[in-house]
Amino acid sequence: MILGIDISAYQSKIDWPMVGSAGCEFVIVKMTDGNHGVNRLAEDQIKGALDQGMLVMLYHYAQPNGPNWIEDAIAERELCDSRNPRGLFTFLDVERDKPLSLVEVTQWQAWSHAFRRAGKPIGFYSGDYFTRALRLPQSWEETVLWMARYPGQFLPDCSYATWPDGPQPWARVDVWQFGGGGPGGNNAVWPGVTGPCDVNAFAGSRAELEELLANAS
Repeated sequence: MILGIDISAYQSKIDWPMVGSAGCEFVIVKMTDGNHGVNRLAEDQIKGALDQGMLVMLYHYAQPNGPNWIEDAIAERELCDSRNPRGLFTFLDVERDKPLSLVEVTQWQAWSHAFRRAGKPIGFYSGDYFTRALRLPQSWEETVLWMARYPGQFLPDCSYATWPDGPQPWARVDVWQFGGGGPGGNNAVWPGVTGPCDVNAFAGSRAELEELLANAS
C-alpha cells in the first residue's frame, strides 16, 4: 500500500521535501473548478511534487449548471484539458451536499457521461453517499474510482481492518480518501502541509497505480 495527499489552493504553504520524507508517494492537485475557476497555485504545487519524485494527478471540481447540461459539461472539460499540458491523469470530482431528486439523478448522470466522453479517459471522485445516490450505469465500472469514506479516527498509516467496498457499478475502490481535512472529515493532516489536508491510500505499489492509470478506460 502507498499513501498520498490531495491539495488545492487551501494548502498554500507546503514544504515538499518534508511531505516526501513522511512517505507521500502521490499527489492529486485541484486544477480547475466549473467552467472558469482555476487553482492559482496548481503549477507550483505540481512542480513541487514532481521535483520530489512523486506521482502527480489532477482533479476537476464539477459545477453542473442547467438548462444546457451537455454543453456545460463539454465547456468544463475544455477548460480542464486546456490547463493540463502535461497530460496528467485527471479525476472528475462530483459532489453535492443535498439529496438528488429522480430528475436530478438523470441530469447529473448525463452531465458526467458527457464530460467523460469529451476527451481521454478520466477517473471519478466523490464521497461514498453521493456515489451511491448518483447511481451511475454499468458502463462506468472500469473507470478508476477515487472515493471518500472517513473512519471515525484518522490513522495516518491507514492501518484499518478493512478496505471499503465499491458502490455500484464498481466492484472496488481504487484510491481511498480515508483522511478528510475539511468540514465533515476526521481532522486529517500531513507533515509538511500547513493546516488540514486530505490523505489517501492505494492498495498496491506505485508501479501498480501507474499501470492502472495508463490502462484506464
